[in-house]
Amino acid sequence: MSIAILTAQHGRSGINGLPREVVSQLAGRASQAGRTIAVRGCRDVAEMVECLRRVDGKGTEFLLLDPGARADDALGAALEEVRIPYIEVHADDVRAHAPSIGRHRLDVVDGYGAQGYLLALSIALEHLGCAECENDVHVGT
Repeated sequence: MSIAILTAQHGRSGINGLPREVVSQLAGRASQAGRTIAVRGCRDVAEMVECLRRVDGKGTEFLLLDPGARADDALGAALEEVRIPYIEVHADDVRAHAPSIGRHRLDVVDGYGAQGYLLALSIALEHLGCAECENDVHVGT
């Protein structure tokens, strides 16, 4: 796996809280760039912290993270320890919560619904030097 996607459960249906068509688009874009994705829905902050510890440095080059509205000090501390770049995605209303802060956070994508993951993936692929392979999308980073 090269790009991990961790999502908080928001009561959404689909694959780990993401609509199947969005996961399919994410996988297709990543594949075109020679990367793979792994999507994991986390039930609570403790599970998200555990997932962060597992993906950090284990073949993961980039992380897309939707911490949901339940972010707390434990998640903030775990994000400070993450050694890979990540983009925080808030698929819902950005005003509902403040972004987390970690040393390797590259950007925050908020308010675009599930399509925010596609935008975040485009930014991640460009950061990894793969934008030319990925549907001719250029996001200006």
